[in-house]
Amino acid sequence: MSEAPPTVPKISLRSATLWAAVSQYSGFALQFVASVIIARYFLGPEEIGVFSVAFSAAALVHGLQDFGLTRFLVGAEKLDRPTMRVAFTVSIAVALSIVVVVMLMARPIADFYDNEALFTITLMIGISFIFTPLAVVPMALVQRDMDFRKTAFVEGGAHLVNALVSIAAAWQGYSAMSLAFGVFAYQFTRALLTQFVRPVFAVFPPSLEGAREMFTYGGWSGVLSFTAGFAARAPDLIIGKVISEAALGLYSRATGLALQFRLLVGGPIAAVFYPSLARARDRGENIGAHYLRLTAALCAVTWGAMAGLAAASEPLVLGLYGERWAEVAPLLVWVALAQTFFIAVPMQVDVGYLLGGWSRAIQLTLLDAILSLGILVIAAQYGLWWAAFSRMIHGAIWWAIHAVFIQRLVRFGWGELFAIYARTAIAAAAAALPLLLAYRFWVAPSEMGLGLLMILSAAGVALWYGTLVAVRHPSVDDITRLVSERLHRPKAA
Repeated sequence: MSEAPPTVPKISLRSATLWAAVSQYSGFALQFVASVIIARYFLGPEEIGVFSVAFSAAALVHGLQDFGLTRFLVGAEKLDRPTMRVAFTVSIAVALSIVVVVMLMARPIADFYDNEALFTITLMIGISFIFTPLAVVPMALVQRDMDFRKTAFVEGGAHLVNALVSIAAAWQGYSAMSLAFGVFAYQFTRALLTQFVRPVFAVFPPSLEGAREMFTYGGWSGVLSFTAGFAARAPDLIIGKVISEAALGLYSRATGLALQFRLLVGGPIAAVFYPSLARARDRGENIGAHYLRLTAALCAVTWGAMAGLAAASEPLVLGLYGERWAEVAPLLVWVALAQTFFIAVPMQVDVGYLLGGWSRAIQLTLLDAILSLGILVIAAQYGLWWAAFSRMIHGAIWWAIHAVFIQRLVRFGWGELFAIYARTAIAAAAAALPLLLAYRFWVAPSEMGLGLLMILSAAGVALWYGTLVAVRHPSVDDITRLVSERLHRPKAA
């Protein structure tokens, strides 16, 4: 007799989004503060570039750690304990394989870049992945339940320890190795805290009964994860080799800021996107309308934030990191604007899996990876600025490839989607307007202090929201309700 599946708590979409926001915001704040302290007072572009090479190389394989298990467990229409036990067993096998592969990569990476420090940094990162099986399945079940209170506890605690360890190690003079210590501390703490919210012992004992289907699915998912990870991380490896490790330090600081800020503003919505869509499918709702609603909200907040970040790039970089990081600002403009393309048709892989377009999603990801790297290799020959600008070209191609694929699955109307884009773009331009006017008529970007930058940014947020209301953006009601609920629920916040 099969065991009964665990009870799923009834959690509203808005409540889940609020707690996802707590998780995202706490993680972002800790990462952001740590990165500013480390970059301003301890490590320079070259040292951060060295770590970025090791981390990006390890991440090519580390992207396989999930093995599609989170997507499988969250998207399953029915779930029993034997299936969870098999998933846990698979996660152990995958994690051990990743640890071995990354440790074997350490010496070739150090030799290829002619930097001995890369050997020990890569080893430390590889060893840290041994803790991942303790969190993969339990956190997937938490996400399936949309209980993001537990996610906030785990991720917030892990990011706090990561920040403290990285700063302390950098202070003690461990150079780029201090960031590897932080990665180890994060993985260990995340695995430990997970046991308090969803103990891994609940899916004991390990079992391989019926694991063939999961390994087959995971194999295809692994191909997809590896390809996506390669497209995301290979640019760091290319820039570090073709240009320099110092150039990579500058580029990784720009991409880090853009991606962190994107997660800050859009992460809470993105976190509930997939489980919410899975629930809509199970209830037989109109998937196209549901997808457009979530896309509208995600684009509204992300496009406005990226436009503001691009406009604020120079005073922000100078104010936070100092003059030695000044070259990050022009890179940040293009990297931030490129994010608008990548969020314009969100969750393309997850939606492909959910709605039966799995093989096509894999093919498109492979095609995108090849095009992305080809564009970057050519652009990097002309310098770092062109490498950053090439992300805009890649973003436009990425959108063209994936938009048609998603539309055929979800069946939304093109007119509705482009109407969302038009209204979102108007609001995003409004978000950047106060800063652009200040540069033109008041103070140069290089002379603007952080205090004035914050005031003008707040004005941009107000103008952005007013514009959303004026153009009747479809996400206005959702955003208003989310903010109102958060303000009136201080205990949750």
